[in-house]
Amino acid sequence: MAPMRQDVKASAVKYKQEGRSIVEIQKVLRTHHGCKVSRQGLYKFLQHGSITRRNSLLNRGKIQHLHRRCIHMWMCQNNELTASEIKIKLRNVFGLDVSLSTINTVRRNLGWTSNTGKYCQQISHVNKRARKDWACKMYKEKEDFANVIFADESSVEMNAHGKLFFHHSGEGIEMKTRKRSKPKHAYKVHVWAGISYAGKTPICVFTGIMNSALYQNILADNLLPFVEEHFPDGFRFYQDNDSKHTSRSTKEWMREKGMLDSVMKTPASSPDLNPIENVWATMKYHLQTHVKPRTKEELVGGIRSFWESLTPEQCARYIDHIHRVIPQVIINGGAPTNF
Repeated sequence: MAPMRQDVKASAVKYKQEGRSIVEIQKVLRTHHGCKVSRQGLYKFLQHGSITRRNSLLNRGKIQHLHRRCIHMWMCQNNELTASEIKIKLRNVFGLDVSLSTINTVRRNLGWTSNTGKYCQQISHVNKRARKDWACKMYKEKEDFANVIFADESSVEMNAHGKLFFHHSGEGIEMKTRKRSKPKHAYKVHVWAGISYAGKTPICVFTGIMNSALYQNILADNLLPFVEEHFPDGFRFYQDNDSKHTSRSTKEWMREKGMLDSVMKTPASSPDLNPIENVWATMKYHLQTHVKPRTKEELVGGIRSFWESLTPEQCARYIDHIHRVIPQVIINGGAPTNF
């Protein structure tokens, strides 16, 4: 099969961008351009950019309009294409050899910018609707969360290395390429605490698996004394829908303590709607980059020192963040936000 001419390739790309099918493009090329090409060959060109390989005809020319259109089309088909992969496509399709920096510049000028992939919890359609309904309710009622205590648990793993480190050029090649050791099973503890505009509750550090009985003991020792001191006129309690939080035993315990009616109904799969999640993220960063614990005593001590330094003003700033998240949840239709 003879290679397609440059003008025929340009027309094929144009027809593809217009949304025509492979069969339609094949007929137009045969009727109006006198080019006979198989459907398989045409599909291969439009998808992968290679009907025939012309490695022997490489030329170092400038990027033309046709090349830009093909780069844009390839990026639309696969937005994870690297500059090296585009370079190979340009060589195979057009016999064009250009530098990676040129490809990066052209791609940037076409409006393509790179972003690091961020991942989040997958949310079902049912939970998306619940999240949106909850956010709309809070927004319409102009909820200020003035008497709300946001609480949750988290797990903290012992890690003495930060995510980023620098080396000096005079330290030698061993220092540059050295891998930092990490234990296979790092020591781990769990924490529970709450924050409000009045400040923070005491923090509870524990090991093992939390069940309903342990959760009730934590609330009795840490939440109720805080409520009695800071919210004598009433409070509301924000917790997620974990089974130990909503079990029959826990509900009965809350009813006996007179706090069941204070528990807010919250949507599932919504860590972005609980400000204390950001507190946990800050605490883990502090431990990883500043404390660098190597023993369980250092880990627990770092957790407690961070918590003691948390002021009511800082708690208020964390809670204020929810007023940015709620509109985004509504805009996204309950889907995950960037927070």
